[in-house]
Amino acid sequence: MFLSRFFFMRLGFFGGTFNPVHEGHLALANEAFRTLHLDHLCWLPANPWQKESRDLMPSETRVRLLRLALTDRAGMSVDTRELDRKTLSYSIDTVRELAAEYPDDERFYLIGSDQWSNFHTWKDWQKIFDYVSLVVFNRNGKTAHAAEEVARFIEDQKISVTMLPMPALDIDSSRIRQLIDHHDWFNPFLKTALPEKVFQFLYLNEKTKD
Repeated sequence: MFLSRFFFMRLGFFGGTFNPVHEGHLALANEAFRTLHLDHLCWLPANPWQKESRDLMPSETRVRLLRLALTDRAGMSVDTRELDRKTLSYSIDTVRELAAEYPDDERFYLIGSDQWSNFHTWKDWQKIFDYVSLVVFNRNGKTAHAAEEVARFIEDQKISVTMLPMPALDIDSSRIRQLIDHHDWFNPFLKTALPEKVFQFLYLNEKTKD
């Protein structure tokens, strides 16, 4: 993706289900881009084995919506490697691949405060720090706390984890999906929560089914 260049870059990698992508996600991405002085931000849509598949939009739909949301955003792209895997996808596999592909660049892996709280349950979580610098979004101005074993590990290993405040946007993906399921297209929340091109795609796609 970044082959024709002769300088090191600061790369961000933003993982999540993006089910669907909404303005809150975009606000987080913008905040990370600005605060971390990123040269590029890759969005990594996931297909998490922990979640009920019935709660997830089809992966091709989530990718399509992401690409629509990023149409006019320079320096951002979608990386589908986690969806393309034929086996269970773990973050350790992703960060190991990223380190091999971008060995000379600074790599920042962005996660939410809920993911940070459960970080100790991730596969080979101790090794993730070998491949990326971790960035945690804090919710509602509150500092996210890791499990005791993770806190002890990063203190003993003198690992720095960056905490970023989340923009104050009260947007819930589950509420968005509920409104879509009930065809409540004229609800003011739905139009403000979704990027315009994402809303138009979902609305027009629904109308073609009528």
